Amino acid sequence: MPVSWRSEACDQGTDPESGAYIVRLTQAAHHSTNIYCEQPYSNPAGTRIAIIRSADADPRFSPHDLYVADLNTLRIQLAARDCRNYFIGTSAWSGMIYYLSASNDLMRLDISTLEKQIVWNNWPLPQDFMLQSVSPDHRYVVGALAQASYETAIIRADLKEKTVKTILERPELFAAHQQYAPNPGEDGKFQIMGMMHRGKKLNHLWHMMDCPAEHPGTCYYLVDNDGGNFRLFPSGPPVVPSNNGHSAWVGQTGRIAFSVSWNADTWQLDPRCPQGNLVTAAPGDDKPRVFRAPEHRFNHVSVSRCGRYFVCDSYPTPVPYQSLAPQKIPLVVGNFETGKYRNIVSDPRASGGGPACGHPHAYFTADNKHVIYTADPFWIGQVFAARVPDGFLKSLD
Repeated sequence: MPVSWRSEACDQGTDPESGAYIVRLTQAAHHSTNIYCEQPYSNPAGTRIAIIRSADADPRFSPHDLYVADLNTLRIQLAARDCRNYFIGTSAWSGMIYYLSASNDLMRLDISTLEKQIVWNNWPLPQDFMLQSVSPDHRYVVGALAQASYETAIIRADLKEKTVKTILERPELFAAHQQYAPNPGEDGKFQIMGMMHRGKKLNHLWHMMDCPAEHPGTCYYLVDNDGGNFRLFPSGPPVVPSNNGHSAWVGQTGRIAFSVSWNADTWQLDPRCPQGNLVTAAPGDDKPRVFRAPEHRFNHVSVSRCGRYFVCDSYPTPVPYQSLAPQKIPLVVGNFETGKYRNIVSDPRASGGGPACGHPHAYFTADNKHVIYTADPFWIGQVFAARVPDGFLKSLD
């Protein structure tokens, strides 16, 4: 089948604060998103990204179509139609994208070459299995499956041996967000980070109930690839507020970065984190380190491949409904080591509402040359690329 690249891109001009040149990569009347930000869907060269498209306001719900965008030519290519899994899986910056075909086969797409491979004929897990992450060696995939019993199973599939194993099962694990660490632990085993929602449980029909918990709220945990060696990051009550549900590994440091909540009524930061709501932590720490940015309310979190920089969307104080004033949700880049930060996109024109098509979900490409994000300026989600200006990252060093 011949490759048919299509042009949907349109120049958006230069950001007035940063000088970043912005291009809209998509244009179709269906919602397009950059999938998500925690494990970037970029190839190792930073030249191509994956996009999903659907009529649904949250394209992560199947079925959806999978596209590849080339950042050099600014063209996109349809790679797969009618993908059926809830989430498209990847190993960060590998360019290898895993999805479930309409014929129920687990597929792997290399976005650098557009080559597709059947990894597992007749995939044994149901479509509502949330395929979250792929190990760095591409042998394992891990995800979550809610049970009728209100227990959530964390399931690991071995793509080499063609085996499926429940490695962890607890009621508070439904929020998932599993991510393989980019490097093995000290014992040589792969590690998986995930999120817990203490005090809540969910069944297979998405019905939520309260359950006993000493410290209700969200927090993060870490387990080995076999589900053993369970330990917590210092995240969530009573150490810090519940997190917002968004996190990322900080390079190969063994630390994660995540955002914590603020007062939704007063918009004030929590007294436990008065200088900022973006923090980093490692298992065994007494408390996380706070990145000082008190004027921001960070939500989605992504970290560059090198682990030096982060990019987050910052949610402004809500405006009165009567004003109909558009919100500006700037995309902010910071340097963990120096504490410096500045806007890369001052107004991405994202609504920031309930559906994922209005969430920026910004991330760096593997080469740090572009920030990829989603916005819905005309109420249809589209994917954008902001070219990082020369000297921008150096100004944060």
